[in-house]
Amino acid sequence: MTLYPAPESVFTDPVLAIYFKPLLSIAAQVNNCSYDIHLLTRDGLICKEESAFQYAENYCFGFRYHKGRYEFMGDLQVFEGADDIPALYNFLQHDFEQKKDEYLKNKTTVKEYLAAIYENKQVALGLDNDAYTTYARSFYSYEFTRYYYQKYGAHRHISVVTEQWAKNTDPFLLDEDEMREILEEWLEGFEEDVVHEYNINADMLVAATESRRFAALSGSCVILALLDEKRELVYMVESNT
Repeated sequence: MTLYPAPESVFTDPVLAIYFKPLLSIAAQVNNCSYDIHLLTRDGLICKEESAFQYAENYCFGFRYHKGRYEFMGDLQVFEGADDIPALYNFLQHDFEQKKDEYLKNKTTVKEYLAAIYENKQVALGLDNDAYTTYARSFYSYEFTRYYYQKYGAHRHISVVTEQWAKNTDPFLLDEDEMREILEEWLEGFEEDVVHEYNINADMLVAATESRRFAALSGSCVILALLDEKRELVYMVESNT
C-alpha cells in the first residue's frame, strides 16, 4: 500500500489532482490479473444537485483504467464553481509551499488557516464563500496531513497534530465484511436515484477507506473502489453511512 501516491502515477492527466485527491494505492489481484487501484476523494468540492452527468452522479465517479492510471469519464462541470477551482487551487498551493514549515511548526489549525487566507486580498474568485471555505478547508487538511507524513514518515492527521485529538490506529483499509455491508446499503439508494445505467454490483468491490483519515473531518465519508474488468472502468463511490 502506498499513501499519497503522486498524481502522475494515478491519473493520465495529473491536473485531475486539483479535483480528486489521491489517498492511497494498492496492488490488487482480480481473477488472476494485476491492477493498481487508487482510492480518491473529491472532498471539498460540492456537486450541483440538478446535474446528472454520466460517470459523475449520486456520489459515484467513473474512471477509464489505462495501465494503472485513471482517466475521468465524467464532466468536471458537475462541481460547483468548476471553472474557478484551478485558480483557487493554484493560490492555495503556492501559499502552502511557501509556508508549510511555518504551518507545521506553529501547529496552525484549520480555523486559523482559513482566517489567514481570507485576510489575503489576492483572493478574488467567482466562488461564493461557502464553496471557497469548503474547498480550502479540505485542501489544507489534506496537504498538512500529507506533508507531515512525507516529512516524518509517520501518519498523523492534522487534528492530531494541531488540536491533540487521539490518533486513529485502525487499518487504513476497511475489512471485507464492513465494506461490503456499506456498499450493499449504498447500492439500494443508488439504484433508485441513478439516471444513467452502469450495471454496478457488489462483486466489483476491491477496496475501501475513510476520507477523514486524510482530509477534512467535516463531510467525511467512506470511499469505495469498484472495478469493472470487462469495460476497464473503476468507479469511486462515496458513502455517508
